[in-house]
Amino acid sequence: MLGAGAMGSLLGARLSQTGVKVSLLSTNREHMEAVRKHGLVVEELDGTVERYRIPSYHDPRDLPEKADQVIVMVKTYDTDKALSSIEGCTRPSAFFLTLQNGIGNWERIAGHVGRESVLVGITAQGATLVEPGKIRHGGNGHTFMGEPEGPPSERVRTEVDLFRRAGLHTDASDGMQRLVWEKLMINTGINAITALTGIRNGRIADFQAARDLCRSAVEEALLVAAAKGFPMGKDMVERVLGVAGATAVNRSSMGQDVDRRKRTEIDAINGAIVRFGEETLTPTPVNRTLTRLVKVLESSYLGC
Repeated sequence: MLGAGAMGSLLGARLSQTGVKVSLLSTNREHMEAVRKHGLVVEELDGTVERYRIPSYHDPRDLPEKADQVIVMVKTYDTDKALSSIEGCTRPSAFFLTLQNGIGNWERIAGHVGRESVLVGITAQGATLVEPGKIRHGGNGHTFMGEPEGPPSERVRTEVDLFRRAGLHTDASDGMQRLVWEKLMINTGINAITALTGIRNGRIADFQAARDLCRSAVEEALLVAAAKGFPMGKDMVERVLGVAGATAVNRSSMGQDVDRRKRTEIDAINGAIVRFGEETLTPTPVNRTLTRLVKVLESSYLGC
């Protein structure tokens, strides 16, 4: 599990129960050390607490054996560095499944390992890093995966079966590029708003002002997606609000980044909508403003 933050740790915990060997790898040394010493503590949706014993590593050189597959969960801006860091740590036949936020990730991974070694996925699961060694499951959601283009292959079907055995609602798809755009719509309507306001996902659906802002950001993104060749129904706004409600107790990944005074993925989400808007001559004033506000907030604690 390359990038074992909140979501990477959650998926690692679930998959570890299927009998496959799972290793967590993260640059967050404190989190990896806590998991190594005490196990990964998962606070479930119903309030119960489970502890998972999963091998965890901070340095790829400490991995005991070469991997057959890598699930990539690092931040978009860390993708190239993360892939470079595990060169020599995988078998020649290994494949790489991206379940990252944002857009353009599978292409970045393919630049390192080749297009034929990449699977594309999205997930609507939610998780929050409570403290080193402990995460909170913030919401169940659907996971999709497939080849970058074309129908699901045998390896896709095998991976779907693995995720299902892990208790994750998962399906194969022959339209992953479109699904990645749909996930971008969801992130566009939730992440920046929660990062800027400090609220959890569910409050977007609760507060009229937040709902209106979400709607405006998503409606702009829909125009951009259509201009890029991925038209979607207007029900996407309600779908985004539905995801916010389904992950009500979750703090978005961008919100968690701000809470921890880390760099966000704004450039790969709302910022990507702005860039694509410029390419297609589609106005994106709401997303441009959200992007600039997040960057101002970042600058206030990163000093850049």
